[in-house]
Amino acid sequence: MMKVKETIISLIAGIDGFSGVSYKVHVDFFRNQFTVFEWRNKENFQPFTNCERKSIGSIEDFKKEIYLMKIWEWEPSYRKEEGIILDGKYWSIKLNTKGKIYESEGMECFPPDWRRFCCAIEKLTGTPFR
Repeated sequence: MMKVKETIISLIAGIDGFSGVSYKVHVDFFRNQFTVFEWRNKENFQPFTNCERKSIGSIEDFKKEIYLMKIWEWEPSYRKEEGIILDGKYWSIKLNTKGKIYESEGMECFPPDWRRFCCAIEKLTGTPFR
């Protein structure tokens, strides 16, 4: 378990939609910056997220949300036990702190705070993350 006072250095989160849209977000808390990537399967003809200037949130507010959600307590893997999933969403998170790296991933199965986490990323970046 992470100490509450341990410093978060960075967070990398991704969602891969095998037949749709995929996203990757990298938040650097020391440099106070983030990058967002969005890409699509070649059969997906939906328009990309609008490239107009977006309203972005505060990295400091996002960091507070991360502490409240206690991502370091998430299970390493969330997966349904039955069968092979050929289409769906794969997600992963890598949280770097001064003392340890916490990683969690899943396939069509999510931790309890997943929706809150996605909303926090969307508020920070101004782009979808679902």
